[in-house]
Amino acid sequence: MPWILTRHQLAELTKVLLLTTTIIVVVVAFGAVIKPLTGNLLGPGGILKYIILAMVPMLQYALPFSAGFAATIVTHRFASDNEIQAMSVSGLSYKIILLPHAILGVLLTVLMFFLVQTAIPRFWGLMSDVITNDAAQVFVSTIRSGESFRAGNFLIYADRISLDESPSAAMQRIRLEGVAAIEVDGSGRLQTEFVARSGSADLYADGSDLIVKVAFRDATVLRPGDATVAYMPLAEPMPTLIDRHWERSPKYLPWTELIALTSDSSKGAVVTESRERLRKAIGPALLIDIVAQQIAASGTAELVSEEANRSYIVRDAMLGGSGLVPRPPAKRFTVEEREGGVAIREVSTTAGILTGTAGAQGSTAPDRLDLVLSDAKARDLRTPDARIVRWPSRVVGLSVAGVQARNVDETLIADAKRIGAQTAPPLNAYARQANDSLAAVSHAMSDTWYEAMSHVWMRFAQPVSVALVLMLGAVLAIWRRHSLPLTIYLLAFLPAIANVLLIASGQSMIRGYQLGVGAAVMWTGNVILLILALGVGRRMARH
Repeated sequence: MPWILTRHQLAELTKVLLLTTTIIVVVVAFGAVIKPLTGNLLGPGGILKYIILAMVPMLQYALPFSAGFAATIVTHRFASDNEIQAMSVSGLSYKIILLPHAILGVLLTVLMFFLVQTAIPRFWGLMSDVITNDAAQVFVSTIRSGESFRAGNFLIYADRISLDESPSAAMQRIRLEGVAAIEVDGSGRLQTEFVARSGSADLYADGSDLIVKVAFRDATVLRPGDATVAYMPLAEPMPTLIDRHWERSPKYLPWTELIALTSDSSKGAVVTESRERLRKAIGPALLIDIVAQQIAASGTAELVSEEANRSYIVRDAMLGGSGLVPRPPAKRFTVEEREGGVAIREVSTTAGILTGTAGAQGSTAPDRLDLVLSDAKARDLRTPDARIVRWPSRVVGLSVAGVQARNVDETLIADAKRIGAQTAPPLNAYARQANDSLAAVSHAMSDTWYEAMSHVWMRFAQPVSVALVLMLGAVLAIWRRHSLPLTIYLLAFLPAIANVLLIASGQSMIRGYQLGVGAAVMWTGNVILLILALGVGRRMARH
C-alpha cells in the first residue's frame, strides 16, 4: 500500500514538474536573449540557436522554483481532498507520506549537481560562441553605434559600414568607408595608426578560431616609434584572431578543470595573458642584460641580424645612458659590420641607443633589439682606402649571438624581479614596467583563485536549494491546505528568491577576497529554507 501511494504521488509530482520546468525555462531563455538582441549582437540565424542553448543554463534558476511549484500544487490537491489526512489516520507517518517528495528532491539535487558541474558551464560557452561566430553582425553593429571594434591588437573605426556579398562560405566580407584604425602592443601603447579612404575586413572561420584580415586603400600610415609617415595605395596588416574572451572565466570550466584552477591559479587564461605581457615587458631588457654580460666577460658583444645574414661586433663599449657608451678613457667606441663572417664596414660612434621589440606570444622568446648610433662615422673595409660610407639611421631586428631559444616561463618571475630591481641605465628604464607587470600577474592570480572558489561554492549551494524548496512547498501545502495554492506557493517562493539573492551576494563577496564571509552568506539562504521546512513540518505534524 505505501509503495503504491509513493509511486502515484511521485508520478504526479514528476508530470507537473516537467510541465512547469518547460514553461519557466522557455520564458527565462527568451529573457536571456533580450540583451544580445538589443545590442544587435545576433543575426536572424543566431536568435533561435541562442534560445535553444540558453535553455540548459536556465535550468539552474528554473528547477528550484518549478520543484517548489510542483510540490505545492500536487500536495495541496492531495491535502484539500483529504487524501493526506486519510493516509495519516490509516497509520502512515508523515515520513512515509513525504517520501515521494524526498526521493524527487534527491534526484533533482543529483541532476542539478551534474548540470552545474559539467553541462551548464559548457552551454554558457556555446552561447557566447553563437555571438562570437556571428562576428560580422557584431562588427557592423559596433561600428554603427559609434564605438570601435577590437580585433586582436587592432581598434577599427569607420564612418560607414556594410556587409558585402561573401566570396565563399568560410568567409564574410565587410566594407568600410572613412576608416581610422590603430594597432597597439600588449601593454596598450600605440604602434601604428592607419587613416584610409576605404577598406575591407574579411572574417574567416578556422575551426574554433575566427580570423580577421583587414585591408586599407589610399591609406596614410603613421608609426610614432619611428617618427615616419607614409602613403600606401594598399595597406594590409597581418591577420589577427578575434579574442574569445569567454574562455578566460572559471564560470565556463567543468568541475575537474575548476578544481585544478583552485590548486594552481597560474593555469588560468587571464594569468597566462598577464604572464605573456610580463614576458614582453622584460624580454628586451633581458637581451640588453646579456649584451652587458658579454661585454663584461670578453670586452666585446655580437649582435646578429639573421634575416640579413649580418652581424655587428661592438668593441670598447659598456652599458650606460640609453644603451651603449664608450668605455673610459675612450671617447668613442666601434661597431664592425660583417656579412657572411667577412668584415664589410666599421663605424665609430659616441653613443648607441638600444631599443627592444618583444617577440610573438609563445614559450620561446624571439625578442629583438634595434641599434641607433649617434655621430656615426663609417668606413668601407672592402676598399683599400677605407673610404667614408653612409651608415643606416637604425639597424633593426637584432638578436644576441649565442643566445638559444629557451622556455622563458621557467625563470620569468625571477628575471622580472631582477629587472625590476635595476637602478642603473639603461635597464632601469624597464624596471617600472617590470614591477607593474609583476603586480598585474599577482593580481590576476588572486582574482582567478577567488573567482574559481566562488564558483566552487556556488555549484554546491545551488543544487541543495532544489530539494529544500521542494520540501518547503510540500509541508506548506499540507499545513495550509485550506488556503489557495498560489498563496501557499508565494510563501515558498519568497524565501527561494531570497536564497538566490544570497547565493549571488555570497559569490560576489568571495570574488572580493572575502572567502569566509562570502561562503557564510551564500549558505544562509539554504539554512533559512531548512529551518522553515523543519519548523512548518513540526507545526503540520502537530495540527
